[in-house]
Amino acid sequence: MDTLASYDELPYDSLPLPETQPDVLAALAKLHGFDAPDPCTARILELGCAQGGNLIPLAWRWPQSDCVGVELSRVQAGAGTAFIRQLGLPNVRILHADIAALPDSLGEFDYIIAHGVFSWVPPAVQQALLARCRRHLSARGLAYVSFNVSAGWQPLRRLRATLLARTDARLTAPERHHQALQVLDELATEWTDPVLLKEMAYLKTAAPSYLFHEYLADSHAPMSFAEFAGMADAHGLRYLGEAGPRQARVEIEDAWGLIPESMAGRWHDAESSLDEALATRFRRALLARDDAPCGQPPLPDALPGLSVYADLASDDEIDLAAAQAQDFVNPAGNRFAITLPGVKAAAMILSAHYPAALPYHALYAAACGLVQAHGGAGVDEAPFRVALFDLVMLHGAMPTVWPGQFADTPGMQPRAHALARAQARAPGWVVSGARQVALALDDPGRNLLAALDGQRNESDLMALMQQQCDAAGRDWPHAQVAERIRRQLWLYLRQGLIEQA
Repeated sequence: MDTLASYDELPYDSLPLPETQPDVLAALAKLHGFDAPDPCTARILELGCAQGGNLIPLAWRWPQSDCVGVELSRVQAGAGTAFIRQLGLPNVRILHADIAALPDSLGEFDYIIAHGVFSWVPPAVQQALLARCRRHLSARGLAYVSFNVSAGWQPLRRLRATLLARTDARLTAPERHHQALQVLDELATEWTDPVLLKEMAYLKTAAPSYLFHEYLADSHAPMSFAEFAGMADAHGLRYLGEAGPRQARVEIEDAWGLIPESMAGRWHDAESSLDEALATRFRRALLARDDAPCGQPPLPDALPGLSVYADLASDDEIDLAAAQAQDFVNPAGNRFAITLPGVKAAAMILSAHYPAALPYHALYAAACGLVQAHGGAGVDEAPFRVALFDLVMLHGAMPTVWPGQFADTPGMQPRAHALARAQARAPGWVVSGARQVALALDDPGRNLLAALDGQRNESDLMALMQQQCDAAGRDWPHAQVAERIRRQLWLYLRQGLIEQA
């Protein structure tokens, strides 16, 4: 009940999570030599789904899917259920339930998502979560289970212990969070460790729920990769791969001719060694049933069977004739140095088509054409494939089995899809892009999105926004309002929120 109370008092933000998308998970599995079910018609279960900010957009995207969420917080489960009812979505439901007491009648699921749950619950619930994954996972299904890794959390345990000791556990979650912020101010003058100072600076700006549940909640149990893999194995689950970005490629020496089962031990050892070398803090593990085909370390040779999307930009003038490193950046601010002209061209092409994905061979052909048009030499396919694979592993580009189809112009009377308009109207709901990206929209941006019902032309939208500016006391000239509308429509279009005319 303490866990339930704290999550009701200070719930996690219910956000879309790009790395949990079943189409991406299926693509990553294919890189590991594993064929997962078609996400468009899949059964999807999310454990710890909050109010459905991640699950509901998936159900909306794939109307032939069947989506079920489980949430311990009665407040969040109720909010999600009400929102689903408002949307009239028939293929998704949220259960207020305990993971350890799910009914067997739920059946099997092709994708099970448990993000931000495993390391934040007692050991008995961890065991129950893995047991339920095995019980409810279909024969070739995938389970995504994220957890905190001891290698990266070891330096931060001192901070957690101090915050626990210097805050009052009898306070409500919001009150204790406020007290923790005061302690962080005090520690900033007492401590000199740069790792801890950096973390404390982040915690002062992070969501209150993050600080509380990582540093003040009773249950917080980072573990090694080997411990997690061993627990999964004990429950009839097999590690298939990592769904998060990889800073290094796992390569097994003298692996030629080995079957995946013979490679597994050395692969797991390599994963553990990487965690120690890179001080890995968080993992997003992909699991399959132990009676399903065994995966292997990811291989570039599987990339041609997939599609790829990316949202990248660069401040540089891109040189497509020289193999020199140039930085590309994604909307989250992560930088990716790309050297090969063909992959630089691919990044430009993918960004121009975003949020749509391009099949590998079409992307390669387009990159060859763009490089040649700018005076570059031919693009060898094998180095192109390996370099693009490395970019995919870093999540500079994302693999998918669902290319998607999206509007390429707002049209004369732009219409946002019903989910986006409902999210924009609902306080406390984040607007999610077509690729599960959370959009930071201010009130004018949300109001404009909610108004895109396909009945208003440019003049109507101008009048509406001018009226809202006047009501809010914003003295915006006509030209500024027009430019704001233009930029917002471009953003909605780029995030796949505008329906095709």
